[in-house]
Amino acid sequence: MALALAPALAVRPHTPRGSPHPSPTFPVHTYGAAVGGPLDLPEPTEAPRPANIANALDAPFLTVKVYNGFGQRLPISYNSNRGSPTIVGNPGPGTLAMAQNTAIAVPRDFAGAIFIGQIYDPANSKIELSFNAPQGYRPGLDVSYVDGYSVPIVCSCNGIPVTGCNIALFRTGRTCPRQGPGGDRRLCYNPKRNIPDGPADPFFQPCQGAAFTYPNDHTANAFGKCDSGDIQCCVGVNCPRPSLQHGKGDLLEMSDYTNETEIPAGLN
Repeated sequence: MALALAPALAVRPHTPRGSPHPSPTFPVHTYGAAVGGPLDLPEPTEAPRPANIANALDAPFLTVKVYNGFGQRLPISYNSNRGSPTIVGNPGPGTLAMAQNTAIAVPRDFAGAIFIGQIYDPANSKIELSFNAPQGYRPGLDVSYVDGYSVPIVCSCNGIPVTGCNIALFRTGRTCPRQGPGGDRRLCYNPKRNIPDGPADPFFQPCQGAAFTYPNDHTANAFGKCDSGDIQCCVGVNCPRPSLQHGKGDLLEMSDYTNETEIPAGLN
């Protein structure tokens, strides 16, 4: 889709309700980063590469576009790893309007995440992103549900979906193992956030291998697929379906769910 950029940040107060994790806007934040993903630094696990990389990016900044195809306004917030530079402009929490886009620019040596959900919480679905060396500045990218799931996210590079999952997990009929703060059904915490080798919890299993559903869910890592710097992420069930979702048994049986609104029953 053509992305017409629009500001996302009509800032609202960040007031997590009973969250067991610290706020993503705090200077120090610990969450379940995907092992081998962009935030698992400084020891990346991708395969060895030649010293001279033709596609290494020379630009001082990397731009990531995010489109809200979810059907309602969504809270969005950002975090940088300890020691990492911040996103350009150091944006605070805000909201992304329905059917609108935003773009962020990250400098070299950045590592951090974009959190998107129906409420503000650091366990929201997130886009993990890095732009660092040592073998040329290359983007690291994945969609992670390691901490929890709130909305479906898919990220594409050069128009090809490379990480994420567009399945409406709240509509699969599977039971969320632990609902959000105060029993909020718009967020599901992931009980496998500290279980390195999984497997995925049954609620998260439909997206296993497409988005990170436990720390070592490595096939969701899109490192090396975005060297052009053309990164577009989409939130919603109508986002492009990554090939990693195909051929995974019950995923094909759930195709009807990708046409459902993601808001759990009773909250419409």
